[in-house]
Amino acid sequence: MALASPAPRQDVELKRQIGLYAATAITVGNIVGSGIFKSPNSVAQFLDSVPQMIAVWVVGGALSLCGSLALVELAVAHPRTGGLYVFIREGFGDAWAFAFGWANLWVIKPTLIAAITMVFAEYFCDALHLPAAVLLPVGWAAILLLTGINVLGVKQGAGTASLFTTLKVLGIVALCAAAFALPHTGAAPASAGDAAAATGYPPEAGAARPLIMALVLAMIPVLFAYDGWTDSTYVGGEIVNPGRNLPFAIVWGTVLVIVIYVVTNLAYFRVLTPQEVAAYPVVGAEAMRRILGHWGSRALAVLVAVSTFGTVNGAILTGPRVTLAMAADGMLWRPLAHVDPRRASPDRALWVQAALSCLWLWVARSFEDVSGWFVTTMWLFYGVTTAALFVQRHRERQAGRRLSEYRTPLYPLTPIAFIIVTVAIIASDLSSTGLRAAAGVIIAALGFPVYFAWRRRRAA
Repeated sequence: MALASPAPRQDVELKRQIGLYAATAITVGNIVGSGIFKSPNSVAQFLDSVPQMIAVWVVGGALSLCGSLALVELAVAHPRTGGLYVFIREGFGDAWAFAFGWANLWVIKPTLIAAITMVFAEYFCDALHLPAAVLLPVGWAAILLLTGINVLGVKQGAGTASLFTTLKVLGIVALCAAAFALPHTGAAPASAGDAAAATGYPPEAGAARPLIMALVLAMIPVLFAYDGWTDSTYVGGEIVNPGRNLPFAIVWGTVLVIVIYVVTNLAYFRVLTPQEVAAYPVVGAEAMRRILGHWGSRALAVLVAVSTFGTVNGAILTGPRVTLAMAADGMLWRPLAHVDPRRASPDRALWVQAALSCLWLWVARSFEDVSGWFVTTMWLFYGVTTAALFVQRHRERQAGRRLSEYRTPLYPLTPIAFIIVTVAIIASDLSSTGLRAAAGVIIAALGFPVYFAWRRRRAA
């Protein structure tokens, strides 16, 4: 494994046009998607008391914050286009960086975009009473539309992120205000029982496991709901004043999401019992139905559509920056490093990502069918990236100078805690999801032989 700092890439003509609000919106918008509307149900499958469930969301947020704090130190030291790819390359060399970029190109971002687009299409069609037959065309149209917006330039892509993040946060605030301030009805006579029967959840399920095991299992959907705090680093080369704006966008963006998630869960429990949260797969819809009736569930469908549409845009905006950086470093086909001279956007990388995302959307049968491909693979590279911080600190000691003015609080405890949790998530996901999770890791591992073959070809 190479520990020498790699040679700098050739310049890529991306301009610093993303301000503090847009950078923070990318962080918040890419974390808050559909998770807060669905994950509370998964958490309640394992725990049966409100304090336990709220504690899991707080602890999950704290662990995500540990990762964010370590990531910021790397981001300030290397505020360049590519994010995790840059940090892994600086820490562990070209082979590991190529493996991440390879996985990001073929699996991580396309499957993430396809999975979230699938949720968007379902809620969009539900809100407009469109038939299931149009789900795929609606999904394709969303991907192509948002790709086209991002091809127009980073200002348009970041502006779209800012708009939809603002709308989704305001919508969630309205949901919480309605839950705390307005009266609500009880469950329909047989609806809770029917829902519980459909999910196979008995009221005593949370108590059937040892508490520690239940807490660990409940943490998995929580941490998946917090996923996305790394995404503003991918556009690090386009953020104005990155030494000031990147720490705020990553750390305080993550803190804002923790507050949103905890308050939203409290709002759900203001309307529903823990057993009802466990019984209804889409908790937000049931809560809004009890507060505002049919129009409440319809409003929730619109909110989820807006939320997921914004998250898809954020993924489309950030993903091609890795492909661009790899191509600029000579580790992918050079044409993929093309930047539109007038719009300053990575147009070819964007359209390649769009094509792969549409392909994944076409072959997928459900959100779970495609999401399992990226979760374990992404968290694997989160762990590798966090480990790169130890390499950076080692180099600083050797050189006798700091590479980053920002210092991770409570180092080394925060990165160590995050790495331990990451290992637990990977092991759990490989155990529970099986082939899909392993397949994503296998595709990432194929990046190593492909890298060495690519290097031999270039040297020939």
